[in-house]
Amino acid sequence: MPSMLALGRVWQIIKEVDLEAIRRQAEAPVRVAVVAETPAVADDLAVLLASGDPKASEWLTAMDAGLASRVVGAAPTDPVVDGPDVIVLVTTADHPAPAMNAVRQAWLDRRTPLLEVVLGGREVTVDRQDAQRARVALDVLGPERVAALADGLFAVVAPDRRLALARQFPALRACAFSTLIDETSKANAGYAFSTGIAEIIPVLGIPMTIGDMVVLTKNQLLMGYRIALAAGRSGQPRELIAEILGVLGGGLLFRQLARQLIGLVPVIGIVPKVAVAYGGTWAIGRAVTLWATGAGRVTGERLRQLSREGLRRGETVARDMREAGGGGR
Repeated sequence: MPSMLALGRVWQIIKEVDLEAIRRQAEAPVRVAVVAETPAVADDLAVLLASGDPKASEWLTAMDAGLASRVVGAAPTDPVVDGPDVIVLVTTADHPAPAMNAVRQAWLDRRTPLLEVVLGGREVTVDRQDAQRARVALDVLGPERVAALADGLFAVVAPDRRLALARQFPALRACAFSTLIDETSKANAGYAFSTGIAEIIPVLGIPMTIGDMVVLTKNQLLMGYRIALAAGRSGQPRELIAEILGVLGGGLLFRQLARQLIGLVPVIGIVPKVAVAYGGTWAIGRAVTLWATGAGRVTGERLRQLSREGLRRGETVARDMREAGGGGR
């Protein structure tokens, strides 16, 4: 393992980040109330979110509009019903019943994050209306539409609540992983674009300035840590970070990834730099996801596949950035 990846150096890089606070946020319960015009529809969506996980039902309540209209505003008796963190309203038409409108307005007045799910449409759409409201249109309510539901839920909650939602509801985890990886990959690609440095994957042992190394290594390590938490992994921050580094081959797979990426593109011009920044981060994120979910071993062959896919995606991102920036090769 390169000396920069020694655990002591890792803690120097991320020492200003409160990892314990991130863990507490990920483990904090998120209370979700599902309200529909009929109990059956509310139950169907709740079951879809719970994915058969008994633990998920502890913080998930399903009720029809009639019951919801009676309990909202009443003296608090059940924190899940009376003070949910997220409301999911399910209708089967663009013009919901009066009871649904009343419930909707009552929780909007409380400034509770609210996702409206409209069933029976011909296409699947996700429309974020503001920081705490989104609308999802679905043709059917089934496992194949969980990704759209996840996108809608993540659109109405603060970023630090996404981890908690994914940790509680396994059905949402795939979307959480993709969001974390995409956001971090784009952040590192943006850093590469703005600084113009030639080698941009610090955790892989490629020489670069100390300042660049700190910024990008921190991003990648925190991404891996958050992925582990979203996947339901437990343990103290030091234990999880050490396990992430250990599972990824003690630095061996990192070095393999560096050689593969650098061998795939000439590191000349802004497009290859940004592509490598994005592709390396994306591949690392996917590798950590494989470990955290138990979906497979992170082998050399698998890493080669991930690095090629990441680079392909990175080239598209790089060209988009170059065109938006109006210059560079």
